Amino acid sequence: MSKKLAAQALDSLLNSQPSSVSGDHSKKDPAVSTPSKKTRKSKSKNSNDLLPKTKTGLKKIKHELRYGHSVKRVQEEKESKENPLDKLKSQMEKEQAIVERNLDYYKATNRVSKKELELRKKIKMLRAKARGEQVRKTGVEKDESDGEDD
Repeated sequence: MSKKLAAQALDSLLNSQPSSVSGDHSKKDPAVSTPSKKTRKSKSKNSNDLLPKTKTGLKKIKHELRYGHSVKRVQEEKESKENPLDKLKSQMEKEQAIVERNLDYYKATNRVSKKELELRKKIKMLRAKARGEQVRKTGVEKDESDGEDD
């Protein structure tokens, strides 16, 4: 479809009135006013200002949309206007918040259970016996053992 034919079809669709559906444009109703050529040109000129005239322009727009160089450039300009100390401070605050969240998570998930503590004590005692060392009992362990000797 050529550009002229597409433009004519678009104009006819936009300018068509319910009374002129038959397609006979030679007989015009004086009550129905059609816009003059100047207004049509100005309207089409305004709508054409939004899109580039060539295929390469469309390719440039597609490329810009795909890779977003203008968006990156605007963001870089915005960042260059910021105070570097404020930027550093906000970055440090974000990192500190992340560290605090990680610590809270690890404290909640990595607690040692009583069973694990008992197993660690047994392993420690077995290793010490294997080396031939005497295991010193703490005050709490002495109370638990009640004088029993293994």
